[in-house]
Amino acid sequence: MAQPLPQSSAQLVPSSGGPPTQPPEPGPLARLKSWAWRFTACYLWVHWVLSREYGRDILAGSEHATGEWVVTHLASVGYAPTNVGVFPVVFVVIWFLIITRLSPLQLFVGFPLYLIFAPISVLFSLIFRKTLKAAREKPAQNNSQSPVLKKRFPLVPLLIALIIGWLLLYGGSFAKGPNTVGCALSGGLFLILAYRALGKTSRMDERNMAVLRVWATRGILIMQNLSKQVVDKPPKSKVEVATSLFISRLGLSPFRRVRIIFGGNRGKNRIAMIILGEYIFFLFLLAASAILFWAFALKVAVTSQPLLSLTAALTISASHFLPAINIPSPTNLPWWGQFGPALTSWTLFVVYIGPVSSALPMRQDDFMKRIAPIQADFTLAVKLWHIYRGFMNGCRREFMKM
Repeated sequence: MAQPLPQSSAQLVPSSGGPPTQPPEPGPLARLKSWAWRFTACYLWVHWVLSREYGRDILAGSEHATGEWVVTHLASVGYAPTNVGVFPVVFVVIWFLIITRLSPLQLFVGFPLYLIFAPISVLFSLIFRKTLKAAREKPAQNNSQSPVLKKRFPLVPLLIALIIGWLLLYGGSFAKGPNTVGCALSGGLFLILAYRALGKTSRMDERNMAVLRVWATRGILIMQNLSKQVVDKPPKSKVEVATSLFISRLGLSPFRRVRIIFGGNRGKNRIAMIILGEYIFFLFLLAASAILFWAFALKVAVTSQPLLSLTAALTISASHFLPAINIPSPTNLPWWGQFGPALTSWTLFVVYIGPVSSALPMRQDDFMKRIAPIQADFTLAVKLWHIYRGFMNGCRREFMKM
């Protein structure tokens, strides 16, 4: 006989003691991102199915006509791209960068897995629609210590995606309009990153761990509701048992991986490398945005012959950040063309690198302390899955005896 499931699962889940509260509804940006992922996955699957069915890309004609229409309208307002051939690639790259918020994990792992398992996810949603609905509607225990995951508009990923698109489309342009747009985009990116750099000098708090905590809590809620569902409505066949186990094992596999990644002495080393890698990546991004901003500013300012190319402007700007680069300017620059990049470089290396690098050990210790209770939540979700698996295996043995 299968072991009783609801009593075991309830004993494993601690109560926070607060009154139940309804979880907040997802914001418009979250819903927009969700629909963007669904639309992209659906379009790619339709594209693949039609290509396999008819042996050719039957959507290429409409895609090409749409691209020509957009390029024609850009040229009519004075923003004709200098590299029209890469426009479709630029559009696709910007689209994926925006919908994944420039997150490497979402871009290279999350969305490819979402795309591959899109049919399975649809099947999962149909089979466990009541469970997922109950997990969304179930009141959560009110705990003042629980972090609140505040999602902000992905302005930095959007600016980076637009700058990449500008470089590919207008990299060879000498027109003042497109260069002014590039200067505004890179300047806005630099100011936002410089402001966020101040937060890298403080200790980590609950807000830094909110994503992992919310993820672990959702895993526990899903397993609780799955357990309740199979008790209220037991499986009726071996196929239903096997399907439920396969889908739940696939969905819970990331929780087991998190325990391995952050556990033990190797986990501490990985945490240290993660914090260090984040610091290096952010510093590189901040310096690149500053170099790009001053390069665009020089291109806009120099209006006499010979005009500055983007490569020459980038080299002049980078020479103030990288001492090994030292070339004469091909044209006369305004007085601030030398002073501005030099002052920015001094500010970054003196004001930013020193305080933030000294705060790295402190942030690494904070991360290790705050990840411990979250690991316990991930472990709890895995334990609930093992209980669920034991109950389902018991049901399978009962079916085999029939």
